[in-house]
Amino acid sequence: MTAAYDMFMKQYHATGSEKADGYSREAFIGLTPHERDEVFRLLVTELPWSVEWLFFVNAERALPIVKEAEQKSRNDPYGDTYKLQTAIVDHTGDLTYQNHMIEDYPAYHKRKKPLVVDAINRTPANETTVDFFKELVLTETNEDAAAGASMYFLDSLNVANATQHDRVIYDRLLDELRSDDTSAKRRAIVQAESTAGLTDS
Repeated sequence: MTAAYDMFMKQYHATGSEKADGYSREAFIGLTPHERDEVFRLLVTELPWSVEWLFFVNAERALPIVKEAEQKSRNDPYGDTYKLQTAIVDHTGDLTYQNHMIEDYPAYHKRKKPLVVDAINRTPANETTVDFFKELVLTETNEDAAAGASMYFLDSLNVANATQHDRVIYDRLLDELRSDDTSAKRRAIVQAESTAGLTDS
């Protein structure tokens, strides 16, 4: 039995804050083939929280298992299916699962929504994500989710914030996007899109 396997099993059986810390990379380095199979089997039982390590141990075996788990767990208001979807996008580039994240978003409980917004932002920025964040800016009542969407909308458009002058404009746009004034939000959206060259005018 290798030291890596001993470390993995210790972390696998951990509880409380130690369990919340997750696995260390060293727990997967130097495993024998038999140990890797056993580790993989145990990680499957911890999906979706273990998804990144499952791909690390054996990406080819992990993909169909994660896809099946994603299909079975969609639209659970309290679930963490977005973790599976993010991992699939990361490892395959298949934006179908980015679309799934956006489609599933309305079904999540309010405590989950900011986490899902963050996860969508970690997938590739494109017209679909820009439109999603814009829609949340205008309609989302969850303050944390709307705040994240406001910032990610600007960042997805590559609105400049490198210099002090840029930052003043960026912060003003962000404040307007997060305001309760729908007209101010719409003006900020037009300005941000104009900066990125996305308006029709």
